[in-house]
Amino acid sequence: MVVLAALVGSIAVSFEGKLREPAPNGGFEQEYYPTGADNTNDRPYVVITHEVGRTVDGDNIVIKDEGGNSVTWEEIWTAGPKVRSGERVHLDGFGSDGELRPICEAGQTYRIVFTNDAGETLVVNEWTAPSLPALPPSSPHDSDDDGIPDWC
Repeated sequence: MVVLAALVGSIAVSFEGKLREPAPNGGFEQEYYPTGADNTNDRPYVVITHEVGRTVDGDNIVIKDEGGNSVTWEEIWTAGPKVRSGERVHLDGFGSDGELRPICEAGQTYRIVFTNDAGETLVVNEWTAPSLPALPPSSPHDSDDDGIPDWC
């Protein structure tokens, strides 16, 4: 166990030496809305909030889906040009984050990646959908009433 801790520590220190700008340390919190409550067309979504940590430029934070699609934090309508404590993004794969795949299945993943000016990256958060979307019964966006949006 001590050897494993030393190995992880040494990898982290060597990576830190290569990353010229410090990544936004701190934490992110996620809240998933599988029913799409209060969202346009009952679209399932996740709200990711930067809870604590230093402020960084919004164009240095990229949200990626598992298909390699991406959008910067500052491009999302709920965000801004800086990622500050308390700042949040609303992700559903439509509108300003339409480059991302919509949430259509359990296990779908969004990653928040810090990219410094030299192009080096570090994953600072990962969110995985814990369940299928669950649109409300008789949603006009679920024609077969299976709880899964028609666009999936």
